[in-house]
Amino acid sequence: MRYIGWALPILAALEVISIILVSNLIGGGWTLFIILLSIFYGIFMLRNIGLSGLFLAMATIRTGNNVSLYQLLWPVRYILAAILLISPGFVSDIFAALLLLPISGKSQTGTNHSFSGSSQAGQEDIIEGEFTVETDNEQTRHSGTQQHLPPE
Repeated sequence: MRYIGWALPILAALEVISIILVSNLIGGGWTLFIILLSIFYGIFMLRNIGLSGLFLAMATIRTGNNVSLYQLLWPVRYILAAILLISPGFVSDIFAALLLLPISGKSQTGTNHSFSGSSQAGQEDIIEGEFTVETDNEQTRHSGTQQHLPPE
C-alpha cells in the first residue's frame, strides 16, 4: 500500500514521456486527436455501463445463479478501463486495452471458477435456439430438439 505513493508520480511521468515520444513520432496534432478520441471513448464507455453493470453482477450473485469470476469482474474491469482511457497519455491507454482483453478466467486445471448462492453442481450451460439446415433443394427448420440427419 505504501508503494501507491510512488506509483502515481511514476505513472504521471511515464504518461508525459509517452505523449512527448508519440508527438515526436506522428506530430502534435495527431497526438492531440488520439488523446481526445480516447477521452471521448472513455466517457462513452462510462455512460454506457455506468453503475448498472456492477448492480447487475451483485444481483446475479444474490439470486443464487452461478456466476463465473470473469462475469463478476467484467464490470469492474470495464469501468476501470474507461477511467484509464479518460486520463491523458498512452501508458494508461495500454493498460485500458489490456483490461478489455477477453480473459476467460480458467484455471490451470481447465476448470471454470464460479460462485453460487446454492449448490447447482452438475448442470451445464444449455443454449436453446433455432437453426436451419439447408440442402440442395430442401430447407428444414428445427426448434429446440435434436434430430439426426441421414448420411448423404
